[in-house]
This record gives sequence, C-alpha cells and structure tokens, in this order.
Amino acid sequence: MDLRTLEALIFPEASKAARAGEGDDRSAYERFAIPHLFQPTLTVAEAIRAALRTFLRIFLGSALFGFWGAYALLMWTSIHNPFLRVAAMVPMIALFLVLLCGLLIATTLVVRPRARQFTQL
Repeated sequence: MDLRTLEALIFPEASKAARAGEGDDRSAYERFAIPHLFQPTLTVAEAIRAALRTFLRIFLGSALFGFWGAYALLMWTSIHNPFLRVAAMVPMIALFLVLLCGLLIATTLVVRPRARQFTQL
C-alpha cells in the first residue's frame, strides 16, 4: 500500500478535490484557490455523511487519546527506572499513532463518501 492510497483512504475529500482540478468543467466557485476543503456541489446526503464522519473522528479520536493518555500515565508512574520509562513510552507513542491512523481509516470505510470513489484508486 503506497502513501497516495493511504492518503486517499484517510482524506477522501482531498483526493476528490485533487481529481476535480483535472477538468475544465468546474463552476466558478470550484476554481477559486480556497485554502480549506470546500465542495460547492455537495448533495445533502454527501454533506450528512461528511459531517457524520467528522464527528465520529473527533469523538472516537478524543476517546482514544483520553484512554491512552490515562493508561500511559499509569504505566509511567508504575515504572521506577527513568531509562525504562522512556524506553516504554517510545513504543506506546508509536502504537498510539498506528491506532489513530487505523481509526481514521475505519471511520472512512464505515461512512463511505461514495462507492465509485474507491474504484478509481
């Protein structure tokens, strides 16, 4: 799995915006250089899916961060050797980042933006 495929799974709106720049049949609003992700041609269902995916990511990411931080602090206080504390935190942080990335991919797959978007990857 390359980085572009992983990026398209985590941020499907960004890949849609990049593909939208390939054609000249865009509206005047779509041609503006807007610094954030804005899609003026969203349907109501697409907007609801995007909002649901965003809220899921925020809620589940915050819950993961809270639980992970609490248990990391518990582990930190239970280890008395300073070298072992740091040595134990490095894999804990790496595993947290992997789980967060997996959470973002899972929320994208659960609340798919459109089925045809994944066939073009």
